Amino acid sequence: MTRSRCVSALVSVLTMVIALLGAPSAAPAVAVTSTGVSRNATFTNPISQRGPDPWLTYYNGYYYLATTTWNSTITMRKASTLAGLATAPEQVVFNLTRPNGAGTMWAPEFHLLDGPNGKRWYFYYTAGRQPYDLNTQRIHVLESAGTDPMGPYSFKADLLDPTSDNTWELDPGILNLGGRLYLLGTYYNGSQPMFIRPLSNPWTPSGTRRVLSTPTYGWETVGGAVNEGAEVLQRNGKTFIVYSASHCSTPDYKLGMLTYNGGDPLNASSWVKSPNPVFQRSNANGVYGPGHNGFFKSPDGTEDWIVYHANSSAGGGCDMNRSTRAQKFTWNADGTPNFGTPVALGTPLTAPSGE
Repeated sequence: MTRSRCVSALVSVLTMVIALLGAPSAAPAVAVTSTGVSRNATFTNPISQRGPDPWLTYYNGYYYLATTTWNSTITMRKASTLAGLATAPEQVVFNLTRPNGAGTMWAPEFHLLDGPNGKRWYFYYTAGRQPYDLNTQRIHVLESAGTDPMGPYSFKADLLDPTSDNTWELDPGILNLGGRLYLLGTYYNGSQPMFIRPLSNPWTPSGTRRVLSTPTYGWETVGGAVNEGAEVLQRNGKTFIVYSASHCSTPDYKLGMLTYNGGDPLNASSWVKSPNPVFQRSNANGVYGPGHNGFFKSPDGTEDWIVYHANSSAGGGCDMNRSTRAQKFTWNADGTPNFGTPVALGTPLTAPSGE
């Protein structure tokens, strides 16, 4: 029997078996190729049971995940599949010892940027004095010795505002636009506006912070007026900043979005805020307070994915019980992202393309 007839016969047998037994809805899809039968891998959320403020990226064959630890360690998970992150061990990549940033580490993220010795990972995080003192929480940055996301790392700088270091600053994000770097974050002035600060390199501010967005809509002010966790999304020449709105202790913590319309990125007038949230709670799916997100590409670069944390009950709060979840998103005809609805825990999802 020829190879093509073998494949055809195999298809026929599989079709009969599925028809007789009934394919369960949770089963992975079956594909028959010229080399035989393959299954599209699946995974289920959460990918980290205790994983607030997640940052996830795919690099050189592996996924890397860092989340808030709320202690004096910075940890990371590494796995070749998204599903594998759920059981991957937490590895300590740095211990915090500086008096002004010794503990309560949260909101980590790491970016591959140009440094004095070529590409390096710059690891941004929020930390303050011990014991916990919110007023001392500031943004700090580490630098990797090479191009391994897991380091080793050395302390690089305190990213303090050069003229207005008069309040805590939280939730670092990096904007690379027009060949220039900017730091995004939030601070306290009675509410929590989003700020932007120019950088001369990945660890050095070149100007004071400027307010980019103030929480004014009703959906931004549940439990507190908050714009935080700003994350950049870029595609086809468009730049978006997706941020978390309302207080994280409420089930109405959610995502909003700014769209860059040209001009100086430091000016709030260069950004347009969407009037409605772009990702929010789903009572039907048992997902509450979805927010503090990040973005990553599938291994083959063809799919866009969002990673975020959420609670499984409306009574969940701002603690370590928030879990890390991920799902694929699509794009609207006008070039804006469509994040859809947060899926229920335990729902089988097709793994990112290229795994």
